[in-house]
Amino acid sequence: MAAKPGPGPRGLAPDDMVAAALEVMENKGADRFSVRQVAIKAGCDPMSVLYHFKSKEGLERAMADAINAQLHPLNRSHSWRQRLEQFAAQYRHLALRYPHSFPLLLRFWVTGPNDYFHAESIYQALEDAGLNDRDIVDTLFGWYASILGLASAEAGGLLQPADADTMAELHALDQQNFPTTRRLEQELSRQEPGRTYQTMVQTILDGIALRANS
Repeated sequence: MAAKPGPGPRGLAPDDMVAAALEVMENKGADRFSVRQVAIKAGCDPMSVLYHFKSKEGLERAMADAINAQLHPLNRSHSWRQRLEQFAAQYRHLALRYPHSFPLLLRFWVTGPNDYFHAESIYQALEDAGLNDRDIVDTLFGWYASILGLASAEAGGLLQPADADTMAELHALDQQNFPTTRRLEQELSRQEPGRTYQTMVQTILDGIALRANS
């Protein structure tokens, strides 16, 4: 394994800058995030940040990989389904912890070493499920898009119950034109983010099992 880069011109290690960047992103949001703000937080000049990461995008990729580094490795003695359930639960936890930074995981084909490591575990889980090589690759990409998208949606507030204003709009819909929407009105007001997330995870896993057995 290659050694991590050492401190830059101002004595700050890359990991310190990434930690500062995550804090800036969470406090200020993506719209106000900049290399300059990261440098201020880290106590260095912007060129010191660029010395390590070359660009803002390079820094953001490192931030995404730092989030991936917090995933716990999977135990291959567990069933393929248990492993993917555990991964999905961990991604949800990270999305809720880093609501502004987590969407970075959706931007990069791979974030770096930590992403490769965990992707290998998912490849193995899909192999153990009985998928062929082509289906393993397609399913891995679909799995990441679905799970990261669900987690980002919850962190962004999409999976929350309908608020009072939305409920008033629903209640005002014409019963004849929107019979199913009106019937589901109370369920929409009782929507639970964790339950919705878990329902969709299980639906995806059921689909993988059906694919493997087809």
